[in-house]
Amino acid sequence: MLTRRFLGLSLMAAAAMAGRRAGAQEALTASDQYQAEGRYLPLYLELKAQVEAGDENARFYLPWFAAFVGDEATAVGFDERTRSPDRPMPDLADAEAEDALEAIVRTAADRQIVILNEAHNVSGHRGFAARVMRALRPLGFDTFAAETFGRIDSYRTGAPFHQGLGYYIADPVYAETVREAAALGYVFADYEQRPDQQPPAEADMDARTTAREVAQARNLIENVLKPRPDARIFVLCGYSHAMEIEGLGGLWFAGQLKAATGIDPLTIEQSGHWPATRPEADTAEVAAVLERFAPTRPIAVSRAGRAFADRIFDGKVDLSVFHPRLPKVAGRPGWLAADPARKAVEVSVPAFEGPALVQALHRGEGAMIPADHLLLEPGQARATLLLRPGVYFLRLETTRGIEPAFGMVTV
Repeated sequence: MLTRRFLGLSLMAAAAMAGRRAGAQEALTASDQYQAEGRYLPLYLELKAQVEAGDENARFYLPWFAAFVGDEATAVGFDERTRSPDRPMPDLADAEAEDALEAIVRTAADRQIVILNEAHNVSGHRGFAARVMRALRPLGFDTFAAETFGRIDSYRTGAPFHQGLGYYIADPVYAETVREAAALGYVFADYEQRPDQQPPAEADMDARTTAREVAQARNLIENVLKPRPDARIFVLCGYSHAMEIEGLGGLWFAGQLKAATGIDPLTIEQSGHWPATRPEADTAEVAAVLERFAPTRPIAVSRAGRAFADRIFDGKVDLSVFHPRLPKVAGRPGWLAADPARKAVEVSVPAFEGPALVQALHRGEGAMIPADHLLLEPGQARATLLLRPGVYFLRLETTRGIEPAFGMVTV
């Protein structure tokens, strides 16, 4: 039976709702579709269109996002410039090269922290990071920290894998690195600067850079080293954060961490040493290394007992890794096919129209970030996926949306 009080409250609530206008329904943007549905194509195509229209902000983000969808021609080649024939080549007559993984394992044996950098537009750097992470585990390394991580401490093998765990892990290569690390027993740690650690809005670039580097070092200490002083940590960061000696931009994360803890990290540069999409666009350092050693696998290069690198990193890191130029394998990147943990799986592709991605996703994990995917050519009927052991379902993402799963593979 309705009471008089209930009726009164109901009338008051109805009157209040009538006095408010409902928020207007809004269409999803390309960014919304990416965040809410895990759809890559709308944002990728929009960024390309914005770049063509002269949008400078889009020019900044497109190479990163192109790496997420495996478009290496755009990701790596976006701002490539032909090397000047007048630029002198470094003299590497007395240089030495060693298998990069062997060099890292050898020099990491007595180190507590290993810091490897990447260029955010090069998925191959993340593929190499997976191999480094794998090689460090038998040495007792137990913690994986990365500047991109967010809310990562709750992730466990088989749990839903989503973009909230970190921006760059939307790259399937990065995602697989994290999944494999969890399966190997690593625990995860984030250390990125928090909003409350930001400098005043009027601070100049040098002050903002220093504030971030100091915050990152402090956060890694608070999040990992204070609760677990004996933790052995593998860190994946971007660009200059790996420099342990003051250089262009000041004292970066690795140097700040060393100064604050007294721990000497093993610092590894690879960010500037990826081959260009065209040999004539290689940096002078890359061109010289490839000509001198003709590597078929990543190598650590030194000269006169010091890591050989470009002017930004010269003398400021312990190891300097250069990557070979490898041909594609079944239409896929040679560096990815060279990973011994991955197997090639050829799949049939359903008919589609327009741009499309064929994707393999871990069964039971959630339908967000693929284990592998590739952009298809018009009319392509078969494709090769490179997958670690596991069970995967297959689907297409087209401009219409994510299509129903069409198959399953076991590796």
